[in-house]
Amino acid sequence: MTSRQNEMKLYMEVAEIPLSGLTWFPANHMMVLMVFIKYFDPDKQAFEGLGHLYVQKSGKVGDITRVLCEKKNFSPDTPLKIYEEIKPNMIEEVKLKSTFQQSEIDDGDIICFQKALTEKEIQEHTIFCRYWDIPHFYESLTLRIVVSFKPKLKDRDPKPEFDLVLNKKWTYDQVAGAVGTHLATDPLKLRFTTAHSISGTPKNVIKQTTIQTLSEMLQTAYLSPPAHVLFYEMLKISIVELETKKFIKVYWLGNTVKNKEAIELGLPKDAVVNDIIEEISKHEKVTSSSPNSRIRLFKVHHNKIQKEYTGTEPIDRIQEQATLYAEEIPQDEIHADRNDRTIQVYHFTKNPICVHGIPFKFVIKNGETLENTKVRLRHRLGMSKIEFLKVKIAIVPGTSYAKPKYLKDDDIILSEKKLSNKECLGLDHLDKSRTEKVIFIRG
Repeated sequence: MTSRQNEMKLYMEVAEIPLSGLTWFPANHMMVLMVFIKYFDPDKQAFEGLGHLYVQKSGKVGDITRVLCEKKNFSPDTPLKIYEEIKPNMIEEVKLKSTFQQSEIDDGDIICFQKALTEKEIQEHTIFCRYWDIPHFYESLTLRIVVSFKPKLKDRDPKPEFDLVLNKKWTYDQVAGAVGTHLATDPLKLRFTTAHSISGTPKNVIKQTTIQTLSEMLQTAYLSPPAHVLFYEMLKISIVELETKKFIKVYWLGNTVKNKEAIELGLPKDAVVNDIIEEISKHEKVTSSSPNSRIRLFKVHHNKIQKEYTGTEPIDRIQEQATLYAEEIPQDEIHADRNDRTIQVYHFTKNPICVHGIPFKFVIKNGETLENTKVRLRHRLGMSKIEFLKVKIAIVPGTSYAKPKYLKDDDIILSEKKLSNKECLGLDHLDKSRTEKVIFIRG
């Protein structure tokens, strides 16, 4: 045969012992079948080829159990389960009392066997995510998928990248169990995120309550090749708690706007804003000026107050990226009379659109001179007299790109300016927010 021709493969069979003095192999081929034998070990999750056997067509399948036990050094009376491997996705159990002919087993067919397991053994294999019988193991081979796991966040304690062979039909909890075993961590403290099919970057967080299979979790956009990659996070709390609670970060100001403390809260998703305020008021790091003090929560966008909450709003409607501040409502605002006016104060540098710092509400007292207003402003800002000398006060119109009207005369009575609802008080000074220290409190 030339090198260009197909190769011919020949297999040689060597008999272990002669059947008679004349022949080493069965003479009556019409009544005898040759079958191949495979043993399944559920502990190793693997098959072992054990050669072949000659069997009588009319012989019962159960007659070979002693031979099979002998091949594996089992006790002769070990109960076995025998299957015919028709093809990898078609495995049928064979009745031990049926003949090979009745079972439609022919020459060259494959017989698979395993020990018959007790309920306790089956339960043990199930707990450890092992396939305990031959049909399920073969099914798992067609459903096998190699998934690459990568840490979602880069932190001081680097996490490993690794590959796991999993099952396409597995649920979230089964995947988490396998990853948890690999990482030696609690699977309930793992969270997974899909990968973008093109960029390979983290895309969508997968909820623990999902009914999707692993194959569906990995499914990408239409016509895009599937990305067999999942990002993982190792959480400090249970994923169940994480998904049943809403986590909110609030900056606590106290009674000035000089310092802020970041407080992280986890509340039930059906809670309201008043529940946030109550949790803040009970926090060990939060002190009030008096027992009758009140706390308010407001949202800031681009360094201006966008919304003050009434307290009845569901927290589930608060966006994750919202910047929230909580503060003690000043006494002069609580006790303001009907002739006083509360306005918004914000910070800018030279141009009103160059905003910075923390905005706040401030009472314009009826008939009060600017000189006295400055004193209250300075205390509210938590500034020293020297620091406050660098602050210019201006009335900023509500229209875009309007020029601020600077207030220079200390004898001005601000309440007489009749400010509109859109006008604010602007504080023109340098931005020092980059040098401010933020204290994080996790609660």
